[in-house]
Amino acid sequence: MFLRLVSALIVALPVLAQPPARISGSVPAEQTFRKEIGSGLFFVVSPIKSVDSTGFGWSLSVEPSDRSDHFERCVATPLHGPTPNEVLAWEFVTGENENLPASELAPLKKRVFPFVLNASDQKKACDELEVVAGGRPAIGKDGAEIIGTPGYKPPPLGTATVTLKSIPLADVGKGKHARFESLSFEAEFVFPQAPVKRPTVRRRPL
Repeated sequence: MFLRLVSALIVALPVLAQPPARISGSVPAEQTFRKEIGSGLFFVVSPIKSVDSTGFGWSLSVEPSDRSDHFERCVATPLHGPTPNEVLAWEFVTGENENLPASELAPLKKRVFPFVLNASDQKKACDELEVVAGGRPAIGKDGAEIIGTPGYKPPPLGTATVTLKSIPLADVGKGKHARFESLSFEAEFVFPQAPVKRPTVRRRPL
C-alpha cells in the first residue's frame, strides 16, 4: 500500500505584470490628452511649442500620476534627433511643404517606443544614458570597446504602439509652414513580464 504526500513547491513563473491597455482618442491643435493606462501610469499627448507656429506637433509620453517625468525620455531612441514619440508637422510634408504621397505616410503613422515603469527604473536608465552619451568607451578584456557601463542590465520596459488615424494639416503649400489641426489615434501599451511566485503542487510516492 502506498501513501502519497502532497508537497507544494514555490517557483517563479514569468507572467505579464498586467494585461495590455488599449485606448483611442483625439486632440485638437495646442491641446493635451491624458488617460490612465494602468500600473499608476498615464498616456499623455501634449503639444510641442514653437515660437513662430501653432500646431507644430505633439509629444507622446508615458508619465507617472504626479506628472513628474516622462518615462520614455531616457530609453527612446535615437539619442539625437526626433524620436518615434515626437509627432512633428514637417515630417508629413515634402521639402516644398506639400503633402507626402500615401506610400510615404504609412510608415510615419505607426509610432513604437519603450518606457520604464517607475521612478527608480527611470533614474537607472537616465544614469546609464549619461554614461553612453557623454562617457568614453571602456575597453574589454578582449580589447573590444564597451559602450556604457560594463555589465549594465536595463530595467524592464513596456512598449507603446501608437497608430495615427487622422492627422489633418493646414497651411500646406509654398511659402507657408505646415501645422496640425488635430490628431486622432489608437494606442496599445504592453507591460513587461515579471516573475511572480506561484505554488506548484507535486505528488511523490512514499
